[in-house]
Parts: sequence; structure tokens; C-alpha cells
Amino acid sequence: MNQLAGSQNILNEQQQLHFEQHEEMHKQKLLIQPLSPSNKENRQEQFGLQKQQFLQKSNYDIYRQLKNEYSELKNIINVNKQQVNFGLVLPGNICEDDIQFQNISNETIIIGIQVVCNNTEFDDLDEYVYSARKLNGYDYKDRFMLACPAQKQFNMKVALKVPNIKDQKGLFGTIIITAINSNQQKIQGQINTNIQSQVLLPLIECSKRLMNNFYKVPIIQMALKLGKKLDCKIQFRNNSRIGLPLELEILNKNNCEIIVNPQQLSVQSNSQFLVTMQVKNQQVQLIKNVLIIKVKNSNVHFSYPFIIQVY
Repeated sequence: MNQLAGSQNILNEQQQLHFEQHEEMHKQKLLIQPLSPSNKENRQEQFGLQKQQFLQKSNYDIYRQLKNEYSELKNIINVNKQQVNFGLVLPGNICEDDIQFQNISNETIIIGIQVVCNNTEFDDLDEYVYSARKLNGYDYKDRFMLACPAQKQFNMKVALKVPNIKDQKGLFGTIIITAINSNQQKIQGQINTNIQSQVLLPLIECSKRLMNNFYKVPIIQMALKLGKKLDCKIQFRNNSRIGLPLELEILNKNNCEIIVNPQQLSVQSNSQFLVTMQVKNQQVQLIKNVLIIKVKNSNVHFSYPFIIQVY
């Protein structure tokens, strides 16, 4: 609005200067040509008529310029973010970020919001990759139509549901904003806000795994002696670029002869951590099971088959 007022002031100054120059030239012509009283009155009437026409034309030019300026959507809607960046994400993550729109015009407009995922390989998914929702509900959509009163603002949530993929790649999207006025006429232009994130595939390694010739898979093999402390420690390493919140459990819980500790922990990026396996039943001689390490709030998990020999 300050820009609009400044433009109008400049136009007014130019209009006044032009008129003064026009008036001065006209007066000089009158001085050169001697006029009778009747001709002088006619000249004054013509001059007044020309002045009125000049002012009307100038006012129309100002109105037309202001109208054209207000017909552009970028001069009507303010968006508080030019980019929404979710950063590093994991498969299965659900993330949200706030975005704010403001109608800076003096009339109610209907705003259209469309959220598009630019990765075409996900077009056939049952779930949205990028979507949005209102603050008062959890109905995620890719299109919204909202009535926004004059000089009002509203907030929305932009959401990301990371697909279950096996590749590390960027996820790109666009929020497209269009609008129509109260007369159902489309307002010129559109506003685009970019969305992006980077899928990361975490890696947790165990140095104690050895290839088992019978099962043909890497297995953690441990041995415990009766009469001694029946537990053993297994060393793992988070080789990911980010820290991970983890949950640990045993696959076969119905015939669980061991306890894993801790059951939950957070590990830093590129750091080691220890997991303790404790045998509950000292009469069991051979335990076969699988340790599952899950990354919280994602679909990422790691499986580590193990065998404990008690002798």
C-alpha cells in the first residue's frame, strides 16, 4: 500500500508540473496576441474547459494504472515463505510446516491453493507425497478453495508423507496460489512456493555378524557359560548422517528366553552404541531369534538374526 501511495504522489506531481507548463504556454500566447474583451472571455472559457478535460484525463490515467496494479495477484496476496524445506527425511516420515497467506486488498477474494509433487514417479501412489490441511482438521488434500476477507490472513499446514523407497533422492513440489475476485473474475498471475526434501537411507551396522554356511545369511553368534553372568554385549554403529531414535525388540516374543536392553535409545550420527542380550531361562541350551531395530516414526527397520549357545 505504501508503494501504491508513493506511485500516486509521483503521478500527481507530474500532472501538476505538466499542467503548469501548459498554462504558462497558453498565457504567453495571450500576451503576444491582443484580445478584445469578448475574445478574452472566450479564451478564458476555452482555457477553463481545457483545464477540466486535462484533469479528467489525468485522473483516468491514474485510475487505470492503479486498476492494472491491483489486477496482479502478487500485489494482492502476501505469502510468508518462498520455499518450504523439510531437510533430511526417512522413508515413512510424516512432516508438517506452517505457511501463512494474507489478503492485502480491500475486497474479499477466493483463493485457490494447489499442492503438486513434481516427482512424476509417485503419481500413481495411493497417498499424497505433498499435501496441505487446515489448522482445525486433519483432512489432507492437494486442492483448497478459501474465501479470504479484505486485510485478513490465514494459516495452513503443508504436509509431507515420505514414500517407502530404496533410493536416496530429492522430493520436489510446488504450492500454486491463484485467486478470483468477488465478481468471479480471475485475478491475473499466480504465486508459486517451492517445496523440497531429501530422502536419506540410514545405515546401522554390527561388526559381530558372521556369514553362516548353513543359513546362508550373516548371523550374530554368541556363547554363554552356565554359572556365569548370562548376558552379552553387542556393538552396533550408526553410520548415518543424522541421529536416530531407535526401538529394539525380539521378533519371536511368544517363546522369548532373552531380554534386550535398552529397549529405546537415541544415537548420534556416526557413533557407536551397545545392546545387551540377557538369557532368562538357564535350562535352554540353544536360542535362535531375531533382533529388530526400528527407527521411530518411520518405516525403516533392521533385522539381525542371532544364535546363543548356552553350555
